[in-house]
Amino acid sequence: MQYSKYLLASLFVVTSSLLASPSYAAQDDYQLSANFGVTSNYIWRGVSRSNNMAAASGGVDYNNKKGAYAGVWSSSMAGDDYELDFYGGYSGKTKSTKYDAGLIMYNYPGGSNYQDTTEAYLNMDFSVMTLQAALTLSKQGTSQPNDIYLSAATELELKKDLSLTLLVGTYQFDDPAYESYFHVRAAISKGEFSFALDKNNKSRPGNAGDIHFAASWSRAFDL
Repeated sequence: MQYSKYLLASLFVVTSSLLASPSYAAQDDYQLSANFGVTSNYIWRGVSRSNNMAAASGGVDYNNKKGAYAGVWSSSMAGDDYELDFYGGYSGKTKSTKYDAGLIMYNYPGGSNYQDTTEAYLNMDFSVMTLQAALTLSKQGTSQPNDIYLSAATELELKKDLSLTLLVGTYQFDDPAYESYFHVRAAISKGEFSFALDKNNKSRPGNAGDIHFAASWSRAFDL
């Protein structure tokens, strides 16, 4: 499969670069981890990016104890399309809040209908609620790239190792050629498994506003 070759090559390059870094030798200061998963439907911000079909994903992350991080993540999409993301940022915490700020580049080398995009983001975790804000800095094919995404989510622990996450979000596009929308999500998570329902208010294409279901499994491990 063409996607698998690109994914493995990208992960190999990133992993090799990090392992070759002299600073990586300080195991207590740095951590290298990997993740992979499968889902019955790749849903991102309330919209299916796999045309309501199954998808596989994988990534590599590099973190240091001061809070800086960088990584690469990729997922298959519909047909031969795939997504390849590169990101980096800084995370930390105060007495009452955890925060995470960074930059991410979404790339679609497989000829997808989606546009390569660079985005700045800020996540604020107030324990009872997590707020996210993202601003598009550049987007292929448009002179009006400054889209804004906002979301609020809360996680409820139902019992040990079983949680319910509720999220509401809105994606507001700068270019009127794209349709802005709101969406909601409810997800049950237990261990490495999650089951989610997503609904948005998009009007196009005709079935865009249908309720989407996704069953997913993922695993992360240290390298």
